Amino acid sequence: MLIQCTKSLLDQLGIKKSELYPPEVHEQFPNSFMAWHANFVSINRKKAIVLMNNETRYSIVIYRPSKKDFSKINELIREAITTALRMEGVRKEVIEAYMEKAGDITFSKTASRSMVAKMNSAVREIEFVQEYLDEKTRIQRYISMITGNFIQLSGKDPGFYPIEKMLKCLSLISGQEDHEAVEDVLEIDLYQLKIKINLEGHEIWRRVLVPYTYSFRHLHNIIQSVFDWHNAHLHEFVVERAERKDLKIMMDDDPETMEYLDLEAFENRQERFVGLEEIFPTYGEVVYEYDFGDSWVHTITLEKVVKSNEFRALFVEGIGERPPEDVGGEGGYEEYLRIISDVNHPEHEDMKIWAENQKERNISKEKINHRLKHIIKGYRYSYFL
Repeated sequence: MLIQCTKSLLDQLGIKKSELYPPEVHEQFPNSFMAWHANFVSINRKKAIVLMNNETRYSIVIYRPSKKDFSKINELIREAITTALRMEGVRKEVIEAYMEKAGDITFSKTASRSMVAKMNSAVREIEFVQEYLDEKTRIQRYISMITGNFIQLSGKDPGFYPIEKMLKCLSLISGQEDHEAVEDVLEIDLYQLKIKINLEGHEIWRRVLVPYTYSFRHLHNIIQSVFDWHNAHLHEFVVERAERKDLKIMMDDDPETMEYLDLEAFENRQERFVGLEEIFPTYGEVVYEYDFGDSWVHTITLEKVVKSNEFRALFVEGIGERPPEDVGGEGGYEEYLRIISDVNHPEHEDMKIWAENQKERNISKEKINHRLKHIIKGYRYSYFL
């Protein structure tokens, strides 16, 4: 495996010019797939090593590397690639086969201005989503999942997504050439979750399948999508734990939010850095509250784990229409139902008009799953379906 480094990274590694391998012969597949460009940069005023695969432009971040990390850089690079691909659901056997074919890690200088430009573009994409950089983690788990879904353009060639090209290349080096082989490189545990709104007298729930490597930020996006919530209010997850403080998984670390934290009663973590796999195998139930004013409390229950070769969230089924946004909590919802069911009520017509943009829309299962296909990039309520 050839790591083609910028001068700034070579200086940090202390590699002499005489120890470098030739940068040539890694321009075409499959050699290009066995080579990565690497840079040593500052992101959010913190040092980072950015790796970008020559063929697929799939990028990986090693954040705030220490002196010790530079002394074991070969091991760290292999671990970073393995971690990123496992987060994408790639089978361990496929990753091991790739590592074996790529061979021992060697270093060279960068190949060309064109490749350096592509690497600089990868750095800018990472900077764009730098909120997902976890300062407590060396190998960043969630950055690659997002930037891997940023479309890449190159001259007159049609655009492509790095993760899709990465999976295709992994299938090709495994000796497969048909389309189905792309799925063959994947093996994912999907958590089957039942998400129920706790509203007495009403049966309102959704069942979804979610990759175990998703974060609670992803799960929030999924909940908003399958219930057609507007994503216009604050939210949080709470995990009850008998043996220690309950865990509060917060939406962000905004200073104003931090002012209201109860540090005595809860352990607090940011949702974009907490993986579902860290919680659900141990605690089968999580509480999600959306809109602290209306206080819509959802109970999320892990029903079972399903094996799949498709890395995406899926809506399975659901029952019941959720309450309208900003209806005024449980009491306001009951009042809304009373007025909307009485055509003779003096406020009936006004309530119907108000509810048009507040209530859940009748969205097909196919449309919901189309929205979930892109949920990893985030969720914003759209008035256009």
